Amino acid sequence: MNGDRGSSDDGVVMNRHRENLLAIYQAAIVGVNGRHAVRRYLSSHSLDGDTPCYIVAVGKAAASMAQGAFDQLGSRIEHALVITRYGYCDLLNVDDYPLELIEAGHPQPDENSLVAGQRLLSLLDGASTNICLIFLVSGGTSALVEWPPPAIDLEELQRINRWLLGSGLAIDEINQVRRALSLIKGGRLIPHLKGRTTLNLLMSDVPGDDPAVIGSGLLIAQQNRCCQAVINKTPQWLQCHLEAASTDAHETAAEIETVIVAAAKDARNAAATTAAALGYQVHCHDRFIEGDAVVAAQQLIAELNRSEPGIHIWSGETTVKLPDMPGQGGRCQQLALAAAQMMSADRPLILLAAGSDGSDGGINQLEADAGAMVDSGTLRRGELDGFDVEASLEQANAGGFLEASGDLISTGPTGANVMDLIIAYVPDQ
Repeated sequence: MNGDRGSSDDGVVMNRHRENLLAIYQAAIVGVNGRHAVRRYLSSHSLDGDTPCYIVAVGKAAASMAQGAFDQLGSRIEHALVITRYGYCDLLNVDDYPLELIEAGHPQPDENSLVAGQRLLSLLDGASTNICLIFLVSGGTSALVEWPPPAIDLEELQRINRWLLGSGLAIDEINQVRRALSLIKGGRLIPHLKGRTTLNLLMSDVPGDDPAVIGSGLLIAQQNRCCQAVINKTPQWLQCHLEAASTDAHETAAEIETVIVAAAKDARNAAATTAAALGYQVHCHDRFIEGDAVVAAQQLIAELNRSEPGIHIWSGETTVKLPDMPGQGGRCQQLALAAAQMMSADRPLILLAAGSDGSDGGINQLEADAGAMVDSGTLRRGELDGFDVEASLEQANAGGFLEASGDLISTGPTGANVMDLIIAYVPDQ
């Protein structure tokens, strides 16, 4: 893991606190690992009889969650379909079991996302009725598997998602649009279950842990009409799709048990436990950090400047409204750089903002950086390499600045996905 370069002005003590923040972040990720979460649930909730099982794992934590199912169920699994992001399948090692793996695009859906959607439908439609279905769903599902209406081809689907990713809309508004323009999201997959017993295990990456929002609610029956207030925020070409979207009722009768096996609060609790073990006073905040990344950073630093010393922990997912030619980085890097801009040497704070899945949601990331950890020396270090903080934020190029300052955090795929983590160290006055 990178991100352990501290400010030379703050010396050994600053470096020690930076290393501790990385350890706290890593503990949070381990606390919501998909393999452990699924295995733990299945070990304490045995399935009825010896009914054979089909596994459908979808999302950025799909490989890890599927591994947990294989650990616990072994030969009871007759077939497994795992759909995940490119490069995220290394956490799965089940050579002796029947496994079908599809890697697809994220955050932008690609041709394999449609292949995955078609394969999912054909698997469900062709499977025996005498099986138990186990769905393992995590964040990223919305892009990784899709089957849109006939009027929306891949090119148009990508156009829609490009606009959504740079729109600045809240995640619940984005999901409204996605559900309205899908033939599988928002419970539209339920008729394909054909009454089979289904266990729906979710890793939550949304505020409030609403199952209808996680993975766009593949198995949660709901109203899929996009509300007019959200439609009005979209461009005319997208409004045409939304207004033409089907509102037909779909079958809702099915024996589905839905359980959330890991969520942001679990990550915060794991982080808090490690921070306390390291000797810090811990302040674990329930408030969800959202909205524009720069504004959120300004609010956080203002709050931290008047906060008690110790470690402060939040979960969240901010947004970045992208310019026409965005630079490198994602929302956590944008938030971190904006926070560094607000920091004062009078009270040297440290702030870490990183995705729990090992990525930061950026479209133009040169490598899979999870986020960044900044301090009062970040601006000086980046400016030594010729970067300007205002220009970097305006151009959504926080990653370029933070790469120069040595503050990026890189983990690779973590096997988890429970929103972003924000962890801050506040020194004594």
